[in-house]
Amino acid sequence: MSQQLRQSYRLTTLNLHNFAAPPLACYEWDNIYSQTQWQQKTQWLLATWQQLKPDLLALQEVFSVDALVELISAAGFAHWAVSAQPVLVDDHVFQKPVQLLASRYPLQVQSWPKLDTSDWPSAMQHCQFSREPLLVEVELPLLGKVRVVVCHLKSARAVAELQAYPALALWQSAQQRGMEATMLWQQLHQLYQQQPLPTIVMRDFTASWSSTILQPLHATTKTKNGLFLLQDAADLAPEGRRAPTHYYGADGRVLDYVLLSAEFDPRHHQGVAEVSAYQIYDQHLVRPNFAIDGYSSDHAAVSIELSRIR
Repeated sequence: MSQQLRQSYRLTTLNLHNFAAPPLACYEWDNIYSQTQWQQKTQWLLATWQQLKPDLLALQEVFSVDALVELISAAGFAHWAVSAQPVLVDDHVFQKPVQLLASRYPLQVQSWPKLDTSDWPSAMQHCQFSREPLLVEVELPLLGKVRVVVCHLKSARAVAELQAYPALALWQSAQQRGMEATMLWQQLHQLYQQQPLPTIVMRDFTASWSSTILQPLHATTKTKNGLFLLQDAADLAPEGRRAPTHYYGADGRVLDYVLLSAEFDPRHHQGVAEVSAYQIYDQHLVRPNFAIDGYSSDHAAVSIELSRIR
């Protein structure tokens, strides 16, 4: 089917979990895949993408950018953008992973907007993202120009500099995630006021949508261009299966989301499309086959389908 005749698009987000090609390590000097383990991981990724068939694929926890570009090219993605370059310490250990968006359509990378925080409380004026989000615009034949953000909030790990004060270290980590959620909403609102584009946010939140930390993302406001808000795609889907996307032992939590602006909700006057399907790809977590899934990811993939409002 030609791109012009398409009636829907598929979007997928997935945390790759330590995507660092050997012989390089990530986080710790000895955290290295063997060649066999790496081949198993990359084969699992290719098979997963082939099954989900996304048009836009958001990937978090990326260290080896060149290896990933080679892999997504093999999967048929002609376009990609990356948020930054990961930090490599002593030419061996990766720190600070980045985000990448693969696309079947051309991407226009945008600079992440600066916020005027001069009238914010002094403690908040100098806060920055631990991992700067990726901001792009993409022209989809069905919908026109769409704004897409790929991000990964600060992990729940305690702040290393405060290891001598465990409670304070955990509080500081939670405070950072809350500030990142606040800045994200404010910056997207600022962009929407300047140019009201349908907005898609694909991310690993490292927290559940209902958590106090993410409450800033629930804000709603009226602008001259219409209502600005972000909604969980699962709440807009006809039969969304809300399953955990990450497990810590037997404790399952939903950490990975696709958020959508009002343009993807037919209840709003600016609605142009709707969520026609929502899928959690989690077989490797709930029914793993170690020979296939042993080095896959510790997160489920979240995949949605957007269809034009008829």
